[in-house]
Amino acid sequence: MRALYKSAPGPGHMALTDRPVPRLNERDNVRIRVHACAVCGMDHRIYHGSYPCTPPFILGHELVGTVEQVLEGVSGVRTGDRVTIQPHLYSCGVCALCKSGLPQFCKDKRTVGIDRDGAMTDLVAVPASCIHQVPEEIPHSLACILEPFSMVYGNLVPAVRREQAETLVITGAGQVAMLALAAAKSAGCRRVVISGITRDKDFRFPVARNLGADETIDSLTASLPDRIMELTSGAGADIVLDASGSEQAIFQAAQAVKKGGLILAMGMTRTETIPVPWDMLLKKAVRLRFFMQSNYAYMEEAIQAFARPYRDLSPLITREMPLSQWEELFHYMDTHDTLKNILYID
Repeated sequence: MRALYKSAPGPGHMALTDRPVPRLNERDNVRIRVHACAVCGMDHRIYHGSYPCTPPFILGHELVGTVEQVLEGVSGVRTGDRVTIQPHLYSCGVCALCKSGLPQFCKDKRTVGIDRDGAMTDLVAVPASCIHQVPEEIPHSLACILEPFSMVYGNLVPAVRREQAETLVITGAGQVAMLALAAAKSAGCRRVVISGITRDKDFRFPVARNLGADETIDSLTASLPDRIMELTSGAGADIVLDASGSEQAIFQAAQAVKKGGLILAMGMTRTETIPVPWDMLLKKAVRLRFFMQSNYAYMEEAIQAFARPYRDLSPLITREMPLSQWEELFHYMDTHDTLKNILYID
């Protein structure tokens, strides 16, 4: 079968090659014929050798496909089902981390397309326990980004509901920010403000507005905290989600959030340390929560949000190409501003 294969660590070492069809076993007991696979930022970094992984393996973990074969005795999934998967597999379920709701940190966890063969290929075998049904109303292009959407959805929407948030500020205008915008709007958040920088004006801000952002702010030319105070009559935002990892954005989040408000951290700074306005946060009694990956507790709910969208979600997708043109798509991502990009397998 055709597969986009990472043969060794470091930059490159990737090619479309022929690989054996995966065999079913007691653990990987369902085989899926892949229709489409989204290119995650991790895939792009694996291509450039800047993301930790364990080659050799087939890339890809954000997929939609059809169940082709099920091992005898397996229940809950049938041949012909249209499905997606949660890619973090094999958590033990009994260690302290699993029992505390953090199976993504289990030492037994392995991730499709990073630690083992993934989905940029014709067929992939996975455990039945990681499979989720996908309604026909969701097109392939959106179905294969259900996994990253569910991660953001599960980290944000419970907080929006718990806080009864009316004003949400998202700092950053990349993939996570757009998925967070869609999640918040699907949950009925009244006002969502996206903050980015000047280079976001031509592409990402228009996408954000198409997805329902109530306002977009260039934080390099306008004061985000001042504008949020204007919009909230001096109170501040109920929740600020940082999807940028930018030192400036984190400082502005501290200024823009209300007293007793909540800051959700989902952006990586990619540095060891950054300055944090600790006293400001302390004096405002701000609550701060960090997130890494997802335990998929909200994946079914996230799927229903895509099945009954609050508006057209197609602006989330930038480019769509066949698997045979994978290299062209990866090079396009090197030179163009994009959000989610899709490779079609069949």
